Amino acid sequence: MKSPSLSKAMGGLIFLAGLFFLNFTSRVIFSPLLPLIEQEMGIDHVQSGAFFLFISAGYFLSILSSGFVSSRINHKNTIVLSSLALGLALFLLGGCSTLFTLQAGLFVLGLGAGLYFPSGLATIVHLVPSAYLSRGMAIHELAPNLGFVAAPLICDLFLKYLPWRYGLALLGLLIIGIGVVYGLSSHGCKERGRAPDLSATTVFFKMPLFWAMVALFSLAICSTLGIYAMAPLFLVNDHGMDPGRANSLLAISRIASIFMPLAGGWFGDRYGRQLVMALVLLVTGLLTVAMAMVGDGVWLMTLVVAQPIVAVCFYPAGFAVLSKLGAVQYGNLSVSLCLPLAFLIGGGLMPTFIGFVGDLYSISSGIILVGSLMVLGGATSLFVALTNEKKMLV
Repeated sequence: MKSPSLSKAMGGLIFLAGLFFLNFTSRVIFSPLLPLIEQEMGIDHVQSGAFFLFISAGYFLSILSSGFVSSRINHKNTIVLSSLALGLALFLLGGCSTLFTLQAGLFVLGLGAGLYFPSGLATIVHLVPSAYLSRGMAIHELAPNLGFVAAPLICDLFLKYLPWRYGLALLGLLIIGIGVVYGLSSHGCKERGRAPDLSATTVFFKMPLFWAMVALFSLAICSTLGIYAMAPLFLVNDHGMDPGRANSLLAISRIASIFMPLAGGWFGDRYGRQLVMALVLLVTGLLTVAMAMVGDGVWLMTLVVAQPIVAVCFYPAGFAVLSKLGAVQYGNLSVSLCLPLAFLIGGGLMPTFIGFVGDLYSISSGIILVGSLMVLGGATSLFVALTNEKKMLV
């Protein structure tokens, strides 16, 4: 039974946000480590960018099959299983000494992480009344923004006292412990998910709106996770910063964006979720291109901070739309189908593409190209929203 108000759902939301924070941090923590790993293992930019492709490939398979898991063991137990698998993968990654084993471990990391998200969103929909859904999603979205801030700071802390591999192992043990606590708590949704079937999948694959959401989420994920993944290399290689200063700027750039999803959720409920999604993506693309084109100094630091402030406002409205896409009987299937593709493209292929362009020209050139795609996607979506109001998503 759904809670009658947002305040009564707050305890469960905060617990979920904590789990999501650890889940997300475990994936993005490799971004501030990239310059160190490149130097230690002698790899190039495209191989570094491909780290996130391996994570996203595992995430793709896991999130796509998460419905089969949650349909058998319910959403709460699926979240616990995700935490246990994720923690074990991090612990094992601490022992990897070759590029091949590290890539394999990153793939397994993605497999563990991907189980969480559809069940996490389904739990929020279960807990939060529809009128407050964007705001409930916004509270949940505080977690990745905190993760963006925490990852470089955690890396700096690790490197002061421990080898980075030991730090990963400790983080893995922490995730396992929190997952066990969640499993023993009274929070969570014990409803079962829906296993994807061919007929239901075909319904979504025939929806132009579904593919539009895949495209928009791919660009949005690139604007946050993809750009963040390559930002340390961008700052160190293209602008000559030392890794410590780059990590500090990376953390600072995300502090201001921590609470911006709350504003994004409010604007989505107030002015229309499709309109907010389009405007956010358009402005984010412009800021991304500008960030890659300016020289060193105050403008660079200003744009590095401003870009994520706008970018994170996409998700509350976007997830509210996605969770309601399709008929009620399809449950969280829209999430299970859309997000794997979007993470694979925006969180895996696009960072790899930026690294590929970085080896040929510069990381900045790759960021300009993907930023231009964000501008195009946002402008197209905004045109649809403004000229076809009767077909607004919500």
